[in-house]
Amino acid sequence: MKVLLDTNVILDVWLAREPFWKDAAAVLAKAERKEIEGWICPTTITTLHYLGKKVLGEKNTRSLLDKLITICKVGKMSRQTFKVALESEITDFEDAVIEAVCIGSDVDLIATRNIGDFKKSKIPAREPSQIK
Repeated sequence: MKVLLDTNVILDVWLAREPFWKDAAAVLAKAERKEIEGWICPTTITTLHYLGKKVLGEKNTRSLLDKLITICKVGKMSRQTFKVALESEITDFEDAVIEAVCIGSDVDLIATRNIGDFKKSKIPAREPSQIK
């Protein structure tokens, strides 16, 4: 199963955010063990870098990003991705882009803590604790 890990899931792991980090880490570990095929949106990488360097420092953030892109595949993004996102029923454009990346990369599921943001998504969303 192809599972896209939303930015908040990765941040939960990196920042050990209670009470979420253990479930998020379990999903990332499943990707590392190849029990699921982990995916991330290209915009997640830049967002993680921006936020991570403020808290974890530049060197640590780059190291974590390198490990992340070794574990997870990076979704496809093109002009068509943005056209699909613009036509999405999801009102938050960032989330619509995530949905469009999933569609373009044949991702099956979105792992996120923000289930409500993906109510109108064509790709189902689940909380990390629901991914077994």
